Amino acid sequence: MIRLVAGFVLAQAIFIAGVLALRAPSGALVPDPDPSASWEPRVPVRNAWTHVIIHHSASGTGSAAQFDREHRAKGWDSLGYHFVIGNGSLTEDGRVEAGSRWLDQADGAHAKPEWNARAVGVCLVGNFETADPTPAQLRSLEHLCRWLGSRCGIPPANFVGHGGTHGNATLCPGKRLDLELLRRNLASPR
Repeated sequence: MIRLVAGFVLAQAIFIAGVLALRAPSGALVPDPDPSASWEPRVPVRNAWTHVIIHHSASGTGSAAQFDREHRAKGWDSLGYHFVIGNGSLTEDGRVEAGSRWLDQADGAHAKPEWNARAVGVCLVGNFETADPTPAQLRSLEHLCRWLGSRCGIPPANFVGHGGTHGNATLCPGKRLDLELLRRNLASPR
């Protein structure tokens, strides 16, 4: 049984976006865990981040490890995105994986060079031209974006799709990912 009680979870085990996050004795109250603890960079956060660019992988399966291998095969030094949100194919549904570019506060390799130096890249696994993101992906995306907005001082208007950036003629992140709804949610208090 899982039950929320004033910010606490009463459960044998709880799952966040399909991932076992905490095991508690039956009946014990434990604080609701925060997955963003694993997102903390190894170095101080750059004050140059002004935007978040949201992508879809345009593939049915994927993970940070798979995309890292693909990007290295192209001659890149590592995964081009800062974060990848799984869809349950190769990584748990809704799981947020922080890449080395975020952990080391390095420029991305997910958009045009002028964007890579100032925009955090977030990729959701899936093709959102033909399918909807999963509910777990949408919850994780909003949680990650709220955290990035707070951590980096990025306003809701600066959370954009890859195709919405100058010089990027692409349908990414797909017509079925509602970025307007995301921005409205980010602008309203939780």
